[in-house]
Amino acid sequence: MKKLLATLLAVSTFCVIGGAANPPDQGSGADFSLIEYLETHEIDSYEEFIDVIKEVSPESVDEKDIDSREVTSFSIDIDYDNEIVSVVTLGEATYDRSHGASNSASKSYYASNGLKIFTINVEGTFSYSSTSCTTLSADGSYQRALLSTWSSTPALSSGNINTGKAYAKISGTARSGSDSKYYSLTLTCDTSGNFTSY
Repeated sequence: MKKLLATLLAVSTFCVIGGAANPPDQGSGADFSLIEYLETHEIDSYEEFIDVIKEVSPESVDEKDIDSREVTSFSIDIDYDNEIVSVVTLGEATYDRSHGASNSASKSYYASNGLKIFTINVEGTFSYSSTSCTTLSADGSYQRALLSTWSSTPALSSGNINTGKAYAKISGTARSGSDSKYYSLTLTCDTSGNFTSY
């Protein structure tokens, strides 16, 4: 079955535009659909997205989600076939002459009712110059959310996409009963020390 993946929002620089999204009415209970909400409401910042999750599924929000000061970009994707929403965030890079540049990215997966099911994280340290970029170290983790039955053992990889860009990647398949979901998250660094995540 071919997966239809729609990107609703990709923000290259984290900023708050306008006011907060109107949180859904908690009275809707089991009738709430995160997918329908995202299709009918504009989410301008990661903080606004977390505000929505706090309303519909407060048990799905942890301190890292709330403290989003270090989030420099985020994007929201919908997997319509599996009715799963994923949110990718990119952290704020750190630079050190002797160790190159380091950064981290996270991707959290939510069921259509707003309940978080798991989060993956990838971190990388890179050495870069005007002509090349290489991965010095890569790390990552899979975290099952509270109340979630999804489990997985992720794989880590790293290397070069080309001479001007290196990467650190986490990937795998999460399973819950007969359901399964392939996941991946790639952190890249280029010859200027600029980071992207997808």
